[in-house]
Amino acid sequence: MSIKEDLAEMSGDSLSCAGDGDEEEHNILLEVLKADSSLKSKAKRNEWTWKAQTDVVKWQATPLRAPLLRLPAALAPPALECFTCVRAYCGDLQPPERAMHQDLTEVKCVYTVLMHCHAVPELRDEVYCQLMKQTTSNRSATPDSCQRAWRLMSILAAYFTCSDTLRPFLVEYLSAAAADRRRPCQGTAAVCLANFRKTVRCGGRKNVPSIEEVTAVSAGRSARRQLYRLPGGAERVVNTRCATTVQDIVDELTELIGVRSEAERAEFSLYCIVSGDALTMPLASDEYVLDVTTELQRAHHPFYLIFCRSVWHHPLRTDAPPLYTEVLFNQVAPDYLEGLLLVLPGGGPPAANVIRDAASVAALLHRAAGLAEPPHPRDLKFLLPKPLLALRDPRPNKWASWVTAEWPQARALSPQAAKSKVLQVLSRWALFGSSFFAVRRVGGGGTGGEWREFVLALNRRGVHLLHPHTHDTDTHWPHAELISTRKVRSEDGTLFLDVKCGSLLQQRVTRLQAEQAHEIARLIRQYIALQRERHDTDMNSQ
Repeated sequence: MSIKEDLAEMSGDSLSCAGDGDEEEHNILLEVLKADSSLKSKAKRNEWTWKAQTDVVKWQATPLRAPLLRLPAALAPPALECFTCVRAYCGDLQPPERAMHQDLTEVKCVYTVLMHCHAVPELRDEVYCQLMKQTTSNRSATPDSCQRAWRLMSILAAYFTCSDTLRPFLVEYLSAAAADRRRPCQGTAAVCLANFRKTVRCGGRKNVPSIEEVTAVSAGRSARRQLYRLPGGAERVVNTRCATTVQDIVDELTELIGVRSEAERAEFSLYCIVSGDALTMPLASDEYVLDVTTELQRAHHPFYLIFCRSVWHHPLRTDAPPLYTEVLFNQVAPDYLEGLLLVLPGGGPPAANVIRDAASVAALLHRAAGLAEPPHPRDLKFLLPKPLLALRDPRPNKWASWVTAEWPQARALSPQAAKSKVLQVLSRWALFGSSFFAVRRVGGGGTGGEWREFVLALNRRGVHLLHPHTHDTDTHWPHAELISTRKVRSEDGTLFLDVKCGSLLQQRVTRLQAEQAHEIARLIRQYIALQRERHDTDMNSQ
């Protein structure tokens, strides 16, 4: 059934299919406004005239006497205040009104509308209808009145969605304006439509924007230059808009490093590190970046946003640009030198192949720093993992001779190629690509006994509980055996993670104490999803 047929059915009158362009422009809004009338008696409904109804949804220069929609009496004053702000922002206040509302600057108009819509969600439909009204058949003497109303609509659409009842009509209204190239507002309408669709998909902004943000958007500066850090300290500035989500930033930065497939992009994340906080806060993909930054700035918390790889399911790429290697190298090298990738069976020296790899990596790290002279024995403390340096055997002089023997091959490489070679060598190690967390578990995995310290290593092969000093594996759960995770917080605030694994016939739950239980659970879910996706792909290809 068409919109006009809907209107005819609701009004009890027939609508002529012929109409001027203005009628076609606001048919959608009529549907919403007329819906309230359908609740009245048939006699009452027959009192309205088509001209009266079309006038209701067209631009007007005078104040509203009542809200456009049926609202509780208590919401009438803020609804009318919003319309005053809309008219003031568009430059449509009459001279007497301008004298009364001299304090209504552009920023205050926008901020007032956003504050009311944030505090009272029921007002959002009303304001959307007011803006559709002021962008329909706009006959204002102010030249840019209609354009400014569309700009205010684009701002509102970047922050708030509307009710399910209004949504299809609002989308059609915006779509029609965005598709009509004859209209001067076509570009702004397209922005409105894009903002609104993203708001519907992501839920809209959760926090009230800052005055600085409102000042910028009301002045037409829709993008803010936000700094993002990459592993190793490199920084990138990305234009961040009021509707920019974390996923938008991840997409832009992964594009920058040459990762274009959607599946591989899912392995990268954006984290927020707050100064003085020991824990790193992962940001959800549908979270609005400016919601995060505004909240932290209000609380005067110094912070920075860092982009890195959080899941290592796809293999290393050899066809990516240098920045890809740079990002992964700077993320892996600190973990390697800290000894997180190293396994010392029983606390003794590692296997012979690990020793050879460590000597090779030491020479490559020296070359990766851009140095052309052979490494000196005193440089070994910067080139070898800390646990290897603490071993009684091999002795430092042996390490020096082994590294020196590897130097000629490393010297022949460029610093960039040396970094790539480091990643290739370490990718053969069992713990490469792991995320490491400090956890505690009851000894023996039971419900009684003493809590013991472990390092939890999470990678594509599953979840590993490692002894903290040797990294010998105490417990290993392949992703195929993991059923679910559940976060539990005790009365004293201690955070636990219950890991259920096994099969449908036999299951067991292990409780871990972990401050980063949220991030562990998130990564486990992501690995399980990736493994299931890969399994489904393999099955379909057979």
